[in-house]
Amino acid sequence: MDNKLYKNQTDYDNLPADAVILDVRNGNEHSETALKRKHYFIELPRFNAHDFIKDYGLKGECVYVLCKSGMRASKAAEKLENAGYPNVSIISGGISSLAGRQDAVFESAAISMERQVRIAAGSIVLLGSVLAVLFNAAFALIPAFVGCGLIYAGISNTCTMASLLRKLPWNK
Repeated sequence: MDNKLYKNQTDYDNLPADAVILDVRNGNEHSETALKRKHYFIELPRFNAHDFIKDYGLKGECVYVLCKSGMRASKAAEKLENAGYPNVSIISGGISSLAGRQDAVFESAAISMERQVRIAAGSIVLLGSVLAVLFNAAFALIPAFVGCGLIYAGISNTCTMASLLRKLPWNK
């Protein structure tokens, strides 16, 4: 499936009250904005369609899959279909289409962790650069250190700065 949305799509407002909803976004996205109604949350990389069908005792009821805009939901829907579960639909427009709808979603007022990391990294790089220009070239090691940290975070999919920022009072 290459950049094509899944064939079956359903508008959120047309879901039945007892709908089986599967959210396949990542944990940060889910903590920032989540459905107010019952749903299952499994990040797409960890999603196993056979296990989901078995673990939740699905017997043919429609599974409505949700992500931010529809691409990851389409991949999960296809996994369910490939596992022999044909009654699948994605939620049209994803969670993005529900932004600002207090009847449908909880939205965290906190700045997302990803944005906090960008703000912190940018501030440290700027500070190190200004210090290097104004005082001593050795301060150029500060932005170099941050750059190495960002490269490591991208390769390892772990972020030391995010781990440190999570310990701050407004992130608890």
